[in-house]
Amino acid sequence: LTQCAVCATELGTGGKKCGGCQTRYCGPECQKQHLEGWWGPNYSQSTIKDVMINFGENLNGLEADLMHIREQYHANTKYAEAVAVAAEACAADTK
Repeated sequence: LTQCAVCATELGTGGKKCGGCQTRYCGPECQKQHLEGWWGPNYSQSTIKDVMINFGENLNGLEADLMHIREQYHANTKYAEAVAVAAEACAADTK
């Protein structure tokens, strides 16, 4: 982004970045306005940190699920190949 995320002021290479999400703002007022709009008026840095930690934990769980799905897919593929080979061998034996 080359503009403030709140007021769209051109920042060029300047502006402050949020330490967590790297969103750029022209100043602390815009950052506070953006955070209050996103998290509500009673947000706190600990609330934001908790949400990000939970997101990371959920993401790790999804990665584990995806790895399991990949492993199951490859196991099913190998099984189907083995069945096909066995079926061909059985058909050849019955001729």
